[in-house]
Amino acid sequence: MSPIKKIAATITAVKDTTLTARVVTLTLSEPLPFIAGAFVNIFITHEGTVLRRAFSISSSDTVNLTIDLTIRRSLNGTVSPLFWREDIVGTMVEVIGPLGLNTADKMHQSKVFLFGFGVGAGVVKSLAEHFLLDPKCTTLTIMLGSRNEDEIVHQADFAELATHPKIILRHSISNPGTHNTYPVGYIQNNVADFDFSNSDVYVCGQEVACNALVDTIKKVNPQNCLYFIEGFH
Repeated sequence: MSPIKKIAATITAVKDTTLTARVVTLTLSEPLPFIAGAFVNIFITHEGTVLRRAFSISSSDTVNLTIDLTIRRSLNGTVSPLFWREDIVGTMVEVIGPLGLNTADKMHQSKVFLFGFGVGAGVVKSLAEHFLLDPKCTTLTIMLGSRNEDEIVHQADFAELATHPKIILRHSISNPGTHNTYPVGYIQNNVADFDFSNSDVYVCGQEVACNALVDTIKKVNPQNCLYFIEGFH
């Protein structure tokens, strides 16, 4: 991992990826080299108080003068609603990073599984873009868990990634609507046909969901399977 820095940044763009999640682009005052899977702490001022929140980086690690953060709007949150202010573009913030242990450089097996619950799909996208360029990775399976089809984060980006022959993309929908075309249930309800032996397994999402998935995988006792869990509350 590159040295940790505290640097200034400006929010230069926002783009909705679902009705409740958006991509926030930060332009940095100096390069911030990072490895996919990393996160940063963001310091943003609101009503005279400096607030801090950690967010995973969802952009490619081939670019280091801008970074994207994929953020879910939490109605009960203190920090995330700030990124929906009408005047948020142009806001100055501070960034500390890169941070994190579950980064792509720790994963060395040729078979990789990337699981993202909800907004956890953001960092999964960054990792997928990394492993797509890694010749050591020959099979990359991505599975996203969403409440319904309208809540699939980065849906178009993943559809494009899935055109690559080494990528397998699946979805699991926990609260399907009338037009659902994907398997129903949580991710752990739809992994019975996967062979997890000799693989690296990355999981990102709410901690309880991550733990439930890993427990399901461990029950089939895969051999030489390493877990990288990025759970949040």
